[in-house]
Amino acid sequence: EAAEYFEYLNKKGYKTGATNYYLGEVAYSQKSYSTAIQYYKKSIQNEDKADYTPKLLYHTAISFDKIGDTQSANRFYKALKVGYPDSKEAKASPNRN
Repeated sequence: EAAEYFEYLNKKGYKTGATNYYLGEVAYSQKSYSTAIQYYKKSIQNEDKADYTPKLLYHTAISFDKIGDTQSANRFYKALKVGYPDSKEAKASPNRN
């Protein structure tokens, strides 16, 4: 039900950064990692400095790991550590190159 609500808001153009983030979270919780990545990308394009951005970057990185794209995952972990070094998500991220 939550996904339907956020899809409705998204189609209406209401806070598309946030609605795409929450749609990504729904997909992530359902282990639909490729779908989550698509929503997270749309979210960050619309709102790149939201309070949920560290979690978005972290879940994007994990999603890329889950689909086997380690190189992309590493880029998101790095962006998280550089952009939000004091966040709990950055501290939980693996140290990779």
